Amino acid sequence: MKHTIITVMLALVAMTGWAQEIKRVTATAEDFMEHMKMCGYEVFTFDISSLRDSISGFSFIIREYDQTGMINEEKAYDIKTRTMISDFSEEDKNEIYATKDADDLEHGIYRLSKTFSIGFTPVQSDSIENINLWTPRTESIHWSLKQKPIQGGPRTVYRYRIVPYQPSTFCLDKFTPLILYCSFWWDNRVYRCCGEMEMTEEKEKASNFFKYCPHYYILGAEFHK
Repeated sequence: MKHTIITVMLALVAMTGWAQEIKRVTATAEDFMEHMKMCGYEVFTFDISSLRDSISGFSFIIREYDQTGMINEEKAYDIKTRTMISDFSEEDKNEIYATKDADDLEHGIYRLSKTFSIGFTPVQSDSIENINLWTPRTESIHWSLKQKPIQGGPRTVYRYRIVPYQPSTFCLDKFTPLILYCSFWWDNRVYRCCGEMEMTEEKEKASNFFKYCPHYYILGAEFHK
């Protein structure tokens, strides 16, 4: 009798297990972000809402370095972060006020970007990295960074790392670093790229990393009134 009861209890447990199931659910935005990151996509967003009355735009600047120092500086694009209603014709102004199609009617602002994002998009090439800069409500640009192969290794390898800066206070018309895009190097049979997970201008001055990194870019902005 005891054996029969135990057999029945085990059968009930098994039946309970059969009732359990795996359900397919809708993927979340976090799921997509993690998969995109695994495929080489990265996005970094910067909050400039506190600068709304101080700036009207910025220049996106790419500085290229090797172990000798900066070898090139390029102003990739000028970005407007604020468009005023006063920039439009009288007819368009009247329509904007009539439809209230503006980000801040009270202060005469038609379009205002409170953030901007820098994204990295892998392409079907070992030596090119695409970058995208997007400012909500205003505009976006696309650019490419050329990589250099790592010297000294057993084969031709292109491998770079992305390190965001944590900007502090800014000065008008002064270069503000935002992203460090740096190459690995071959060292004692290993590809290395040791350094901070987040960079600041203070860490940059104190770090020995730049003595070893053979090639890197610093992406930044110069904000304008």
